Amino acid sequence: MPIKNHPKSPHRVNYDDIAHLYDEPSRDHDVDPRLVEFAGWQPAAFPATMRLLDVGCGTGKQLTANRGRYPQAQMVGLDFSAGMLRQARNRSQSIWWVNGNGMQLPFPPAAFDFVSNQFSYHHVPQKEPLIAEILRVLKPGGRFAMRNIDPWAMPGWIIYQYFPAALERDYSDFWPIDSFISLLEETGFTGVQVTRNHLARQEKLSDFQQYASQRYRTSQLMAISDEAYQAGLQRIEEALQESPSETHIASQLCFVTVVGEKPA
Repeated sequence: MPIKNHPKSPHRVNYDDIAHLYDEPSRDHDVDPRLVEFAGWQPAAFPATMRLLDVGCGTGKQLTANRGRYPQAQMVGLDFSAGMLRQARNRSQSIWWVNGNGMQLPFPPAAFDFVSNQFSYHHVPQKEPLIAEILRVLKPGGRFAMRNIDPWAMPGWIIYQYFPAALERDYSDFWPIDSFISLLEETGFTGVQVTRNHLARQEKLSDFQQYASQRYRTSQLMAISDEAYQAGLQRIEEALQESPSETHIASQLCFVTVVGEKPA
């Protein structure tokens, strides 16, 4: 059965439908360097008492990678998708996996030293309560780290070239980074810092066709309408008919990390 989007759902993607397909090696994670830096500034005994929360944890690959570096830390992963959490529980039994809403975190105030949100805040319909909740559950002196793509800095991404509806959807679901920074500061975060990683590469069009035909591979394809998705596949097919199969397309990506601290 072909995978379709859910246009009437308030959520960008129904991950329960694709959780069993989502967990692939390309999504593997190393230990979060923002966490390593933060832990290095703390007292020597800190890692043993550290409490971590990953909001929008998906199948739990980031927290599991962190667990290898900090085996004594208390770790919690929260996700709206029960299907994704089933995958996470199969990965690690030593992490507390919670089915919940990022806009109403089911935790007491000042419960965590470090909160992360990786490649997921755009799935949350309202950003203001999400950021307010993250600040609430952080301990004074705690850190929040967000990592994602920056659609405004990568209009030449190959997905946007062949699926322009994906760019329009991302402009709706993501915030410009300046607006995101302003929200953090207005909410109460201090010392906000931003780093960007720009990548330019050549994508083999026939390989991209295979990738795009597996719609679950990226939320950009899942979030657009079925009609827009099929139109994009048709554009790729027409381009391949006009050019040799070895044709390469210039593509760009920009990863952005925003870090803020809760005042001590």
